[in-house]
Amino acid sequence: MQGETNIFLRGLKSTPAPWQHKIVNAGTALRRDEIVNYEGTNIIDFHLPGGDYTTTEYKNTIALVTNAPNLLAALIELVYNQKELLGATPEPALYKLIVDCGGPDLSEPLVTKATQQPKPQTWNNATQSSERLLK
Repeated sequence: MQGETNIFLRGLKSTPAPWQHKIVNAGTALRRDEIVNYEGTNIIDFHLPGGDYTTTEYKNTIALVTNAPNLLAALIELVYNQKELLGATPEPALYKLIVDCGGPDLSEPLVTKATQQPKPQTWNNATQSSERLLK
């Protein structure tokens, strides 16, 4: 399934990604579309456009919303790489946009846990012998 292995989609504070476009009613007069998450839970309903809202805009809006989690993941990856790998300072507006969309706050430095070296185990024959444990 698309997006399941993307580390930038994990932990978003939004409906679980990836999102999918589902046609509920394919009739031309009563057409209705919706965006659902990967479990089939409805996120957004779309109804046929009217007035100045064209069919092309309708289809493009559905595609935009369907791909929103992937767009957010790409933006997070871009800002992360720009900051952590290249040492550049991204625009503050990008940090705000990511947080406003439910992503992590990348404006703070990433904290990496220092890994402690395991201490060697010592064997005390008097207290840990197999004979004593069997008693």
